[in-house]
Amino acid sequence: MFNRLFHITAFALTLLVVVGCSDGRPKRVPVSGVVTIEGQPLTGDFVGFVRFCPTAAGRPAQAKLDSQGRFVLGNYEHDDGAPLGEYRVVVNISEQKNMKMRYMTPPRFWTSKTTPIVVSITGKTEDLTINVEWTSEDASYKNKWFEMND
Repeated sequence: MFNRLFHITAFALTLLVVVGCSDGRPKRVPVSGVVTIEGQPLTGDFVGFVRFCPTAAGRPAQAKLDSQGRFVLGNYEHDDGAPLGEYRVVVNISEQKNMKMRYMTPPRFWTSKTTPIVVSITGKTEDLTINVEWTSEDASYKNKWFEMND
């Protein structure tokens, strides 16, 4: 009787430890890199975000860009990585000064429906480069300041 009770208790404790160690969220892998504009790191005195939107059901991963265009993705918590999968990458960055705003990235990169950037996260990634390019279609936004509406 004691032997059986011991085994049941040991099994229950093991199960509790295994289940208790999981946060119930999808497995995430570290993902970091840099956002470039026409091949150069996107830098400046702005706060920028890059957002990875899953092409299948799932939660987006996002990151704040530093002053050198570098990022570390977070999915549920700051810098906790991203689940494996395919993502549409959104880069919508602007600079604001004296009630004026200037777009640092072309409009087609601003939403998951229009961005041309798709990446596959297949494992730990430390050197992902997201490159944004201006085209003649973007001329009305490039290097122009716009009045901010209240």
